[in-house]
Amino acid sequence: MESLIPLAVVGLVLLAAVIQRLVGLGFGMVMAPFLVVLIGAHEGVMLVNFLSIFAPILVLPRIWGDIEWRKVLWLGLPALAVMPAAAWISVNSSSGPLYVVVAALVIIGLITSMLLSRITFQADGVTTRVIAGLGSGAGTVIAGVGGPAMTIYAVVSRWPIMSMIATLQPIWILLSLGSFGIKWSFDDGALPGLPWWAWAGSVVAIVVGIGIGEWLQRRIDETLVRRLVLILAFIGSVMALITGLRLMLG
Repeated sequence: MESLIPLAVVGLVLLAAVIQRLVGLGFGMVMAPFLVVLIGAHEGVMLVNFLSIFAPILVLPRIWGDIEWRKVLWLGLPALAVMPAAAWISVNSSSGPLYVVVAALVIIGLITSMLLSRITFQADGVTTRVIAGLGSGAGTVIAGVGGPAMTIYAVVSRWPIMSMIATLQPIWILLSLGSFGIKWSFDDGALPGLPWWAWAGSVVAIVVGIGIGEWLQRRIDETLVRRLVLILAFIGSVMALITGLRLMLG
């Protein structure tokens, strides 16, 4: 059974890379809940943070002209600022309850944002961006899942989908580097001991996944992509909630 774990990791990386290129987020939301079960909470989140650095780097040259750099600052800097405190909480607390709290807050936020979107509510100012950044930064460090907070912001701000996909890529690079580095310095964090072919396969899977995602993106309209973003955020949150409950009960 253990010999299948590296193969499962490569498969998850491929799926996550396709979704990341298609909708601009989802790498951590797809991988984190499964990796926590497969290889443990700590190493699973560390691996998600590490691999999440590379997918957006490869996407970046293709979407550079659509990046809104002001939003990168207003979303990314608060996310980085909250990471040391979130890392301290993560290292000194049980993983299960943290997952449950993060997932529950995200699910409530997603439901609220969807209800607000139906009454033509719009909020896109400094305060909204800072709150979204704080939520994404904390979620990335604690559970390897920063996408739902950005999804809530995208809904309430009516963020155009192509600008969102482009702008999120440098933000994910900042958050993944920050989370990985901070957690490493806090508790001498370690990556899982995967065989060499799993690391090489993960790199290949990211490249192939981005290519598949790009092909799909040209064939799917914006409305469907927006729905996929919301569905993915819900699935990621529910999976994180289930993971937290498993850790608490197991």
